[in-house]
Amino acid sequence: MCFPFMRSLPGQQKLGPREQVNQNTAFLDASQVYGENHCVLRQLKGQLGKMNFTSHPVKGKDLLPQSDKHPECKSASGQCFIAGDGRASEQPGLTAIHTIFMREHNRISDELRKVNPHWDEDKLFEHARKIVVAENQHITYNEFLPRILGWNAMNLYGLKLLPQGYYKEYNPTCNPSIFNEFACAAFRIGHSLLRPHIPRLSPDYQIIDPPILLRDGFFKTDIMMRENMVDEIARGLVSTPMETLDQFITGEVTNHLFEDRKIPFSGIDLIALNVQRARDHGVPSYNNYRALCNLKRAASFEDLAREIPMEVIARLKRLYATVDDIDLFPGGMSERPLQGGLIGPTFGCIIATQFRQLRKCDRFWYENEDPVVRFTEQQLAEVRKITLAKIICDNLDDEGDMQRAAFDLPSSFLNPRVPCQSLPSINFNAWKESGHGCIIGNRQVQIGESAFPTPCTSCVCTAEGGNCASLRVTDCRQLLQEWSKEAVLRDEVCTAQCGFLLRGSQVSVSTSLETDLNPPPLRNVRAEHRRGPRYPTTTFEAVPGFKFPDLSAYIAK
Repeated sequence: MCFPFMRSLPGQQKLGPREQVNQNTAFLDASQVYGENHCVLRQLKGQLGKMNFTSHPVKGKDLLPQSDKHPECKSASGQCFIAGDGRASEQPGLTAIHTIFMREHNRISDELRKVNPHWDEDKLFEHARKIVVAENQHITYNEFLPRILGWNAMNLYGLKLLPQGYYKEYNPTCNPSIFNEFACAAFRIGHSLLRPHIPRLSPDYQIIDPPILLRDGFFKTDIMMRENMVDEIARGLVSTPMETLDQFITGEVTNHLFEDRKIPFSGIDLIALNVQRARDHGVPSYNNYRALCNLKRAASFEDLAREIPMEVIARLKRLYATVDDIDLFPGGMSERPLQGGLIGPTFGCIIATQFRQLRKCDRFWYENEDPVVRFTEQQLAEVRKITLAKIICDNLDDEGDMQRAAFDLPSSFLNPRVPCQSLPSINFNAWKESGHGCIIGNRQVQIGESAFPTPCTSCVCTAEGGNCASLRVTDCRQLLQEWSKEAVLRDEVCTAQCGFLLRGSQVSVSTSLETDLNPPPLRNVRAEHRRGPRYPTTTFEAVPGFKFPDLSAYIAK
């Protein structure tokens, strides 16, 4: 029988090697929650700063929004769930996780409204979104990657998160795109970890029969409408060991993937699809990546013995004519794991390099110090408290107990289950705008106070917003002592008055600051998301004829 396989859509705009379109965003921007573009987001965004949802038909917290137009839906009702990623209904375990993160956004939006009741719904939505993105990034690097790579690789590739302060290695010129090797082979390691059943557990962690057979759950979401189903699946996921990461894959995805029970042998083989997808994208052989990742390039099958067990090498010899023919996915899956990790050195090299780029190339990375988009230090300290266990706890119908490290099996001594209320939680007072002030130059300023967003502009906060005026500089040398040369050069008002000094002229003038009685409006500088505006900003405009107050109380070196 023919293998059902469609080639990836080519996406290059000029002649040369075939390049493919990535339907997802490359960045860790929680696009699985919010979608990869504005069109998807419009379908998902609800009212009052929340995401759309479906009210639970029995009782319990909200479920994902539903659609009767899902192209792959197999539910008897004809309804499937939609989320930021089109695969949210693929199987019940995945649907449960998507549901929890949709609920997390709505929970955060409610908490922000409590501390800032004057915020409008767009501001609530964008701030909640920013926090969920930060949670996603923090959990990925703080909990997930160390278990995949081991701490040696985390240190080697600079993936450890900071305990405090801001990340200073953002590089605006680096390429954050997803490697083909990562997408088509290395990050498909999870297919080996799948179990044939999704277990269900009660609030006291007793097994509920029957478990959900994986083949019975592909794009069949009606089961999620039952009472407590999200809770039962979530408890099962955090309490059940994964399959070993090796060359052996459950038959649920090698014989029965997306199977139609009425048509014999209609199931797809996921691993054959992985191998063919890498060939479709032109990914070179496993041996090529050994050389790229500082392993010895194998001249014969026997040269693989240091990284791959001999019994596995014997199977590879029966399948491939030469060592250079071994595909990247089966080759990488055959390696012995790194110390403290799950994967071998070749996949470890590809995955660690990819995640290093995703952190270094992202201007919106949650630890970044960019004054336009960063969290305050107090807010960042709150984000660093978050764990996957706490997010799951906060969004179940019955909080109950949960082990602190959700990626690790519960253990009476090493990882005991504790009451959900005892897990650290975010204090949203860090986002409270006291006195309904203004944000000027990334500073919270109270009504009546003044601040300098740029060296030669001063703004005073009023109940209506910010009134700004440009300043006449009468001592350029003093200005350069108080501000960096780069900051002065970025300010057009400064360069118009002090450009001669920056060009090397020797001029001395008196020391004082006076207001310009005819100030130009301050330019509106917006933080742009990769797909459009992402975080809210405040616009300040000068008022014609505005006479500025005495600034001496606000000017400091």
